[in-house]
Amino acid sequence: MKEGILLKLLKNPTSKNKGFSHLVDLYHEKIYWMIRKMVLSHDSANDVLQNTYIRIFKGIENFKEKSKLSTWIYRIAYNESIRFLTNESKLKKVELDSNDDNYSRKLYADEYFDAENLSLKFHQILSDLSLRQRNIFNMKYFDELKFSEISKITDMNINTIKSIYYSVEKIIKKEIDESTL
Repeated sequence: MKEGILLKLLKNPTSKNKGFSHLVDLYHEKIYWMIRKMVLSHDSANDVLQNTYIRIFKGIENFKEKSKLSTWIYRIAYNESIRFLTNESKLKKVELDSNDDNYSRKLYADEYFDAENLSLKFHQILSDLSLRQRNIFNMKYFDELKFSEISKITDMNINTIKSIYYSVEKIIKKEIDESTL
């Protein structure tokens, strides 16, 4: 379904529920995995996803169409994830730019994590990154978003996004090269 048609359905009170159902069908998996890579656990990702859907449903009338609908949806999911992580970090007194020592522990504790199908070294490297570095890398590498979209989603300067991404890419290449020697 084209974005314009979906928007018309969503903004019309008589077809809003039908439009929202289409939106969920189109974006559910992408949004879930974006959130999951940020919050790590399946249960937390589902909670954040529910909050994301609520914000989308309640806020669709205010969508000004200055960006693509998908960018707006990702921004809401990103903000909900950050809100969740901020609340979690307040409980644990962890800053978003600090390294997350619990990254690997959370992955292995999650019953849905399958270490056999993932590169352990890759995730060890990701665990050493700050949350901001990991989020930007995930959005570009895994979610295949453009730098301009990531900039809109995170409300960060595009050059900052590029700098963070390429520095993380360099770190990963260096660490993987060193581990294969």
